[in-house]
Amino acid sequence: MPACRASSYPQVTCSGESRQNIIHLMTQAVPSATIIPCIERLEPGWSYGGSEVRSGFVHFWLDSDRVGADAVDVTLTATCDVADETATDVPTGDVHLLLYQEPAAEHPEATVRHYVAAGGCATVQYSFTQQTAPASFAEAQVLLGYELRSDVVRGIRRESGLTLCGAEAPACPG
Repeated sequence: MPACRASSYPQVTCSGESRQNIIHLMTQAVPSATIIPCIERLEPGWSYGGSEVRSGFVHFWLDSDRVGADAVDVTLTATCDVADETATDVPTGDVHLLLYQEPAAEHPEATVRHYVAAGGCATVQYSFTQQTAPASFAEAQVLLGYELRSDVVRGIRRESGLTLCGAEAPACPG
């Protein structure tokens, strides 16, 4: 299955003067998603691990000098199974985003959360818990953010003249 991989520099940032090519790929990889997960900022001790993007799947991860490689693992897909979990509204102001956290008993040494918006699910797995690494857990809560797909689609159109398809854009063929 064709995929793009990268790990040389943090290229999944939420903001910037120019959209990064990886954000373009991510936006089109899961065209139904109305949110795109991204890195708000990297705190000292945190680094961009890498990314993989292919049709229907986006994956990137962050490393930490305190809690190890692949400390925060983010995957975007069109759907996820949250049937046995309870939803909590996430105040975003721009999009209806629900947070589901898998029970600690299922992952005693990790924390797994699903952020669900129309057409997409961002699964965030922390390789640690609030109890095992409280300072790292607190830092990790501000590392990630979400871009509205509509903003990315408009930015790509303005900057490169390209029209994407999917949510917040014309329907994709097929």
